[in-house]
Order: sequence, then C-alpha cells, then structure tokens
Amino acid sequence: MIDHLKKQNDLDRVLDKMDKGMLDELYLRVFSSADGELVLRDLANRLFVGTTTVDVGFPDITDFNEGMRAVYLSIMTRLLDAVNPQKES
Repeated sequence: MIDHLKKQNDLDRVLDKMDKGMLDELYLRVFSSADGELVLRDLANRLFVGTTTVDVGFPDITDFNEGMRAVYLSIMTRLLDAVNPQKES
C-alpha cells in the first residue's frame, strides 16, 4: 500500500512539471500506437460517443453518462491540440 502511494506521488510530481504542450505530446505518443488506437476506439464505444446518453426517468444516469463522454472528449482535445498546436500570442 505504501509503495503504491509513493509511486502515485512520484507520478504526480512528474505531471506537475509538465505544461499543456508536454501533456498533449504525452497523450499523442500513447494514443498514436496501435494499442493506443485500439484503447481509444474501445473508449469511444463504451463512453457514449456517437450515441445518446439520455435515459428518460433516470437523470442521474444521464449525468453520469455525459461525464464519461466528457472524459473521451478531453482526451480527443489533447490529441487535436498536439497535432495542431496553437501559437501563443
């Protein structure tokens, strides 16, 4: 348990040193591999991309499903930003 917490802390320290561009590049490296592309497609299939999240009568489920879709969209935004970086003015 302690080793796991130490590793998590070490990973957080590395992430804290990364700026947005570095994070975008990290996501691009991971999801550009053949395995990464499969994982991304699996996420799209599971996280309500291209389908409705509306569940009449169960608004909590709809909110949860929209949250899952937001995770996928966040990943895609990072990937798009990595391949099309915006110059800072």
